[in-house]
Amino acid sequence: MSNESRFVSESLEALLVSIADGVREAQNSLSSTPAVDVFGRPMTTYHMPHLDFKLEVNMETVANTGSKGGLRLKIQKGASSESTREISSTLSGRLVAIPPNEGLPTLILTMSSERKTARTHNITISATNSAGEILMGQAIELNINKEASMRLSEAENVNLSTLRPATKLNDVILVTDETGTAQTLLTIDSKVPAKALLVLTAELGNESVSLSVTAGAAS
Repeated sequence: MSNESRFVSESLEALLVSIADGVREAQNSLSSTPAVDVFGRPMTTYHMPHLDFKLEVNMETVANTGSKGGLRLKIQKGASSESTREISSTLSGRLVAIPPNEGLPTLILTMSSERKTARTHNITISATNSAGEILMGQAIELNINKEASMRLSEAENVNLSTLRPATKLNDVILVTDETGTAQTLLTIDSKVPAKALLVLTAELGNESVSLSVTAGAAS
């Protein structure tokens, strides 16, 4: 790609991104309007489904006698030792608002824990979507986030230098059943401080959810 083509391409790219950012900021401002007025009456709301645009671009390439060529956007008048070449182009199009996930129902992961014994917890994960559908047969990866656990425990003035060998999950890959849920057991080493917080992270596709569990006093 020549310098001229690269300059035009990068300039148009930056301009389109700026327009898109402006549209998003405008929609955010429109969406921040209160739903009701001071009397509780519904107020009109606005949504920008699309934006049509037309850009006219003029660019000059300038070559000075005895020097390297360059690019400029302003035409100089009067006699000079420069040779110029002008490039003009028109770009039109439409920016269309697309709902998250391209309009498809979004994935929803939830995770909860229930203490079974002093140092064991039942971990339950549910997978549904924004349409209320239950997601069966989905493989969910579950891990103990060691770094996050140590940082969170440190914030609570607990020194969690290690999770100890006996701290583990019975399963790291869980498959949801006909109810869209999956369960496993978390066992915490008896030498882990009672007030330590362990962070569990579950992942399914691009969706993830985290949960912190207090170690609790050893039996």
